[in-house]
Amino acid sequence: MDDNSKNTLEEFNDDPRVTCQYGASCYQKNPKHHEKYKHPPTIQQAQVVEDCAEQVVDKQRISPSPSTSTDDDDFVCDEDDIERIMKEASIQKPIDNSANSDKDLNVGHSGVSSSGINNVVDKKKIILDLFLVEMPDDFYKFYEFCCSLSKDDPQSALRSVDLNLVGPYDVLLDKIKTYSDNDKEKYLRHWRYYYDPPEFQTILKGNDKDGLHYGYWRDESKAQPTFIAKNSANKDYKIIPVAQNIFSAVMAHIEQRQKVANPFEKGKISRVLQTLKNYAKTHDISLEKNSAGMQKRNREVVTKTLHGAGVVVPYNKKTQLGYRQLSLTDSHLIKLLHQIEKADSIDVKVYLGKLEEVVRLATIAADECDFGTPLELGHDLFSCGIEAVQRIALQMLALAYNLLKRPEFLKIAEAHISNRKKGCDLSVL
Repeated sequence: MDDNSKNTLEEFNDDPRVTCQYGASCYQKNPKHHEKYKHPPTIQQAQVVEDCAEQVVDKQRISPSPSTSTDDDDFVCDEDDIERIMKEASIQKPIDNSANSDKDLNVGHSGVSSSGINNVVDKKKIILDLFLVEMPDDFYKFYEFCCSLSKDDPQSALRSVDLNLVGPYDVLLDKIKTYSDNDKEKYLRHWRYYYDPPEFQTILKGNDKDGLHYGYWRDESKAQPTFIAKNSANKDYKIIPVAQNIFSAVMAHIEQRQKVANPFEKGKISRVLQTLKNYAKTHDISLEKNSAGMQKRNREVVTKTLHGAGVVVPYNKKTQLGYRQLSLTDSHLIKLLHQIEKADSIDVKVYLGKLEEVVRLATIAADECDFGTPLELGHDLFSCGIEAVQRIALQMLALAYNLLKRPEFLKIAEAHISNRKKGCDLSVL
């Protein structure tokens, strides 16, 4: 059965094949994949926000910048749903891991377990199970590169340039020996730095002075990463896009490290840099920093957010549906958040009341299908790191992620905010 013959929603629903988890954004070209899985019709992507637009065609809009469309066929706005999501988000509680057991999986140093975990395919499944996102091909190729540098200790193969493999790499390193269903919540915090939003998955640890770390950035929880970003958690909450893949990001890091190295260090660093370039060339890996994909994503960003990386949501340029600006400018929101942080117990209620008005208007925007508005506010409140607004941050993120069908990000946000830690000692092992 061919996807090209499936050009209506009715035919898609009647198709007996399993639905591909990546939907219309699936990048697979393998014919066998398309024989096994069905994909939403392409026309559905452009139609989604159009259908929602008909519900609110007479309502006024504040004009934002353009973004993308989505493949969701369930893109609906309902006031009762908004209220339910808000209530659920306000009562989220941390999961108690005190009774965790190790009965479900037992992985030894060889990577072989009681359930037959003995190859990369099985480890990919573990990563998806524990971190709720899939790693791209360059993630695994970079591990092979580090093994080529240091077979016995690939995790520290790049210590000469102050980098170590962390996070999901611990699965490949066989450092995650046991876990059960009760353990899963804590692994969502494994090497998650204080200012890492759910879209950011740390994979490389840098120096502890600045709290430098690198990670993949995804706009959709089931999609491939858009770029590698970095953050220095001991300095600020800014998230800086670096390059399209881990090889080009590490090359940029090494080149920067080379500029400040002393004469003794420069020889080692130069050799590592040349080895990386040779490996990339041999394996046909791009070292382009600002790729066409990153440029396309920049055009799809509806708002930059306080952390600077921005967010992407379905947006219809013609109807201006999908995002509207917050009721406060960035500078006014930052000022209000500073007032909340510095206020005493009496004044803080006044300032929180002002923030509640911003929340109310963002909720109305969500009710009218401008889902990017609560997502922006959730990111901004999360980025500020102020304890007094973390519950509200989770409410806004829950509202946005549920409406945008990004449940994996919500689970990550809930786990992180329930036990959010500063510093650089962030392994849960």
